[in-house]
Amino acid sequence: MERFWNIVYYCAYKVDYKLHMAFRKIEPVSLTIRLLYKIPKFRNFQEKRGRSLLNMDKDVQDAFKRPDHGISVIFAGGLMGLLIMILFFGLQLLYIAFIEKPKSFEQFAIIFIIYTIISVLISYIFLFRKDKYLKYFKEFDKEPRKWKIKWAWISLGVILFPFVVMVLGFAALTP
Repeated sequence: MERFWNIVYYCAYKVDYKLHMAFRKIEPVSLTIRLLYKIPKFRNFQEKRGRSLLNMDKDVQDAFKRPDHGISVIFAGGLMGLLIMILFFGLQLLYIAFIEKPKSFEQFAIIFIIYTIISVLISYIFLFRKDKYLKYFKEFDKEPRKWKIKWAWISLGVILFPFVVMVLGFAALTP
C-alpha cells in the first residue's frame, strides 16, 4: 500500500512539474519575473548582482522541481490528502442519499473534520514520515519509460476515482 501510494504521489509530482514546464511562459511567477525584467531599473539592479533572466528562470524551474520541498511536491502532497477527503466525502454523500440523513449540520461537520484528520494521518504515514517519498522518488526515477507510462495511467485512474464517487454522491442527492 505504501509503495502504491508513493507511485501515485510521484506521478502527481511529475505531472505538476511537466505542466509547469509546458506553461512556464505564461505561468504567474515566471511571467512576473519576465515583466519585471523589462523595467530598466530592475534589469540594471539584477545585472549588477550578476543575475540574468536566464538565471532567474532557472531558479524558478528549480523551485518547482526540487523533490525535497519544491512547489510541485507541495502541490502533489496537497492533492494526495485531498483525494482521500474527496473519497470519504463522496462515500458520505452516498450514505446520506441511500441510508440515513444526518441529524444536524453539526454532525455532518464533525464527520467532515474526522475525515480530514484521517486523510492527514494516511498521507503522513504513507508519504511524509521520515521523508519516505524521497527514497521512492529515487527508485522510481530509475524505472524504464514503459513502467512510468503504465503507472501514470493507473495514477490517473486513482486520482479520478474519488471525484467520480463524489459526483455520484451529489447526483444521488438530487431529487
